[in-house]
Amino acid sequence: MPEPANRPHEIRDLRLSAGRTLRVRSWPGNGRPLVLLHGLLDDSEGWSQLARDTHRPSVAIDLPGFGGSSVPTRARISAYAEAVVEGLEQLDLGPFTLVGHSLGGAVAAAVSERSPDVGALTLMAPAGFGPIKLAEVMMLPGVRQAAELALPVALVNPLTVTAAYTTFVAHHRLPSRDLMGRVIRRSFRSGPGVSFAVQAIAAAGRSKRAFAERELDFHGPVAALWGEHDALVPPAHVEALRRAFPQAHAEIWAGMGHHPQRERPMQL
Repeated sequence: MPEPANRPHEIRDLRLSAGRTLRVRSWPGNGRPLVLLHGLLDDSEGWSQLARDTHRPSVAIDLPGFGGSSVPTRARISAYAEAVVEGLEQLDLGPFTLVGHSLGGAVAAAVSERSPDVGALTLMAPAGFGPIKLAEVMMLPGVRQAAELALPVALVNPLTVTAAYTTFVAHHRLPSRDLMGRVIRRSFRSGPGVSFAVQAIAAAGRSKRAFAERELDFHGPVAALWGEHDALVPPAHVEALRRAFPQAHAEIWAGMGHHPQRERPMQL
């Protein structure tokens, strides 16, 4: 068996209904598969280190509007979940553990109600369990349009990327040169995908069917993780998550921000 750092991976574009595409990265391995859903301003490549470090088969998905995947049919978490479920049905993995971070956490929660193959759920700083101030601000009249114009420009500026990363993503940590390059490359690719995702996150926080307002129809094991210094998704949302998933084991990690897989990869 190859060493984890050298594990090969495959990139595939799955054809969905209405001519849409869902890009997935797959790593071989043994045991129950991991399915990995990324957060905002990320894509499946962001899971590469974790996927290489485990011997389990892993599938990382470019959520709609990110990486090589088509934009979603509508700006709602349910649309992201429907695309993911359609792709997973094609992959026919059998029972798997679903892992979601931030935006991907909200999508993972929605997928857990739609796919009988979700055997366990791991949510890291998941959106969807309450309002997120940044998303709400970006939905104010005029702000959304300005952000759509300014964001691609801002994200090709290394100083802007560094400031945003240390403030919102990883608590007082500088991004690596490799990560900086990937964020800048993604800013050219994601375009409308970011706008769709922000709208979906904001809508999820306001909906009467929001996860925070009901118990979700998933009864398998649930693990949830927040960083105490998360400046994007408040750790206080853990109480809403416990209402949605009464069986959940939730932890808040000291000294950590919004991005566990970058800040504490060896502890996951």
